[in-house]
Amino acid sequence: MSPPRSAQHQAVATQIAAGVQADMASLLDRVVRRIRREVPSYGRTDIVGIDELRSSVADNVDHIIKGLTGADPSDLRAPRATGRARAAQGAPLVEMLSAYRVGFAEVCSGLVATARALPGAPDDVLVALGGPLFALFNEYCDAAIVAYRDEAQQMVRAHERERAVLVEAILTGPAGAGPLWDVAHALRLPLDGAFMIVAARADLGHDPMPRVESALAVHDIRSVWRLETDLGIGVLSLTDRSREQSALAVLDKHAGGPVGVSPVFGELSQAAWGLRLARLALEGRPDGGVGVEQFRDRPLNFLLAAAPHAALETARVVLGGLLALPPDDRDLLLTTFETWVDAGGSAQEASTVLFCHPNTVRYRLRRLESETGRRMTHPADAAELVAAARAWSQLPHSTTDLGSR
Repeated sequence: MSPPRSAQHQAVATQIAAGVQADMASLLDRVVRRIRREVPSYGRTDIVGIDELRSSVADNVDHIIKGLTGADPSDLRAPRATGRARAAQGAPLVEMLSAYRVGFAEVCSGLVATARALPGAPDDVLVALGGPLFALFNEYCDAAIVAYRDEAQQMVRAHERERAVLVEAILTGPAGAGPLWDVAHALRLPLDGAFMIVAARADLGHDPMPRVESALAVHDIRSVWRLETDLGIGVLSLTDRSREQSALAVLDKHAGGPVGVSPVFGELSQAAWGLRLARLALEGRPDGGVGVEQFRDRPLNFLLAAAPHAALETARVVLGGLLALPPDDRDLLLTTFETWVDAGGSAQEASTVLFCHPNTVRYRLRRLESETGRRMTHPADAAELVAAARAWSQLPHSTTDLGSR
């Protein structure tokens, strides 16, 4: 981009620029009025104040006029400053560009009016100025867009860092009700209601559920998330408990790996407890399993979660020789037993769930009694078997937990 090249054109261009500068106050008034009238966000003083807008317009117009008369065309400080300021203020990018369009249109009108007032000014000077002016407009818009997006990205990163700290405060439990209220307010979460905690296995540097927040929002479920080295952790706020199944369905659809979910709880201050149960549910999934596993909302499960290591050691003792069976046999007997317990001790109902004959259920239960040395007709033995089976199915364990015959 360059101004008119002939000496005559250069002299006339300089005169035109000087005339515009002499009437700068009037030009700035026109630009500011048009921008505030035609661009909605600029008409609101809570986004861009009048004095700030006038100062920004003055800087940009001054650089434009100087650019038309031979100043360094690479000096784009004014549009870059404008782009960063508007991003920080939350003005829409498209409206910032509209303001530039209005400003350049007024500058062009000012140049034409000034040129026509000069005696003997050749018309081809204005034609020659048109190319540089158009090029300046493009360069200014490009510079402002780049600066706007750069500032917006920095703001997003800063917001994400701040948000991660707030989510961490929710999950670790800030001291006192006051700080918790402040954190909840900042994250737009209620203190009471219906909540779930999600723990999703993540690869280093990758979000395991990148689009789940918007998918949950469709079901009126607000969520906030934090990414750790190996986990993506979310706090879900349900409108009410009836949305639990909708939340689980969305999570399962977006799961790219194993996901653990806490039971629904009623107070945000219980989030740390919920995270512990979500982690237990996640760790209890089979290796490589994909999908959602929710920690079952039962009092016995909560008791087991309170002392998981002791619960697993007790399970090893109670289940005894059962744990030394081949995995398929062991899991079949445990599944049959838990189904029978859930069916209220009815072999008939359990057989319906398991798609087998009631006598098959009874046979498997006798095998479990034989392997463990405990009788289900004895209340104490039955209670120990239920607790041991629940501990084995709900808590994460390894091969070191297996007994030997």
